[in-house]
Amino acid sequence: MNSADQSSDAYRPSEIADQIDEAALAEAMRVTPLGAAVLAGTAVALLVLGYLAIYLLVFLPRGTVG
Repeated sequence: MNSADQSSDAYRPSEIADQIDEAALAEAMRVTPLGAAVLAGTAVALLVLGYLAIYLLVFLPRGTVG
């Protein structure tokens, strides 16, 4: 069978139905940015805590250099 003889529904946009419920889409768009903000905030908080830990445990005990 030749691949040129085969047809695909991907070439007919009218055949591909968009089965997204508007209420479910609205709910997902309300919740998703909140989760991304929580994840980004957690990452920044961990970076700040790591920096403070290095500062307090490494740099302060060494004292002044010079």
